[in-house]
Amino acid sequence: MIDITKNIATAPRRTKASVIRELLKITNKPGVISFAGGLPDPQHFPYDFVANSVKEIMAKQGRVALQYGPTDGLPELKEEFIKFLQKHEGITAKPENLIVTTASQQALDMVGRLFIDASDPVIVEKPSYMGGLQVFKSYGCEFVGVKLEDDGISTEELEEKLLWLRAQDEHYKFLYLVPDFQNPSGVTLSQEKRKKVIELSEKYNVAVIEDSPYRQIRFEGKAPEMLYRLDQNSRKTDNIISLFTFSKTFAPGLRLGIILAHPQIIKKMEILKQSLDLCTSSLNQLIAADFLRSGFFEKHIEVIKKTYKLKKDTMVAALEKYMPEGVTWTKPEGGLFLWVRLPESMSADEMFADALKENVAYVIGSAFHSDGSGKNTMRLNFSYPTPEDIDEGIKRLATAVKKRMVAAK
Repeated sequence: MIDITKNIATAPRRTKASVIRELLKITNKPGVISFAGGLPDPQHFPYDFVANSVKEIMAKQGRVALQYGPTDGLPELKEEFIKFLQKHEGITAKPENLIVTTASQQALDMVGRLFIDASDPVIVEKPSYMGGLQVFKSYGCEFVGVKLEDDGISTEELEEKLLWLRAQDEHYKFLYLVPDFQNPSGVTLSQEKRKKVIELSEKYNVAVIEDSPYRQIRFEGKAPEMLYRLDQNSRKTDNIISLFTFSKTFAPGLRLGIILAHPQIIKKMEILKQSLDLCTSSLNQLIAADFLRSGFFEKHIEVIKKTYKLKKDTMVAALEKYMPEGVTWTKPEGGLFLWVRLPESMSADEMFADALKENVAYVIGSAFHSDGSGKNTMRLNFSYPTPEDIDEGIKRLATAVKKRMVAAK
């Protein structure tokens, strides 16, 4: 057998295993309450809708559903998504602005393939979405981290880093953001900062990747405008590339995502996708088109928002009840996650084994930091566990935290 460590290509050698996927192997044992995954609540998957939709699709469009489709996506889904963007976001789009992907992770991979050469600087939030960091690193980029504040990325530090990169004549390619209920922190980028990001994008000629998996899961507060809309209204740059997915608002098993961008970018991505999988599942695209066309999306998202708000409130209340002084956390207005900060002297990395002994699990915050910092932080998911498990799980986690604090004295 060949020595695979010597013969595999550069990109796979750079690709590290997902910390979350590895943790799930450990935590999926009886008795453990896990806050580690980013899973939607399967109790609310629209089982009956999907069953009825498939039956109707097979009766009327079976030949389309089971056949190869166009690489950029079926016109039926594009048409419905264009209506969705106009109705919910005030965004005007055409079919040539869209490409359907096999979930948003493929979209991130296509962004990496399209833009990154080895050693290119890529600007990311600290912390940032682990899946984005993983795929961009596989293409050999060098991360430039910018701190995250309570209202999103620090635009002051962002401009400082852009100025520095330009002075170094560095070939920076893009800024990667999760503006709404950010994974992992749950923080939302403010309207004021969104306008500043658009301004900086134009000033420094840098693309912005707007990753938007959770935006529709807002259960309180007012939504700022999407970066794409702000850029479209300014009619200056066309620098925003927006990524959407049905994984959190419908069902992750469908593996459906959509990229919204300038037609020249979409055309390049279409060529890339031809070499990846030829096309995304036609059947799943027709199901999603039906999901949007029927109005079921609006009904379904209301159920999700009500459920997740209850779970988020339960988790915040449990944190307030059980956690010792010195531990803080975010209070997201939507999404699936919140972010916990331990005292600076503590390590959530080292405490993970202690938590497992208490039969509770989380994701270490350092995994979301491009420079390995943030060791005193952790991400907790509230969408998947039941309210009862959330309360008990936070109680167990607080026990681990208190024991670690006592041991440190």
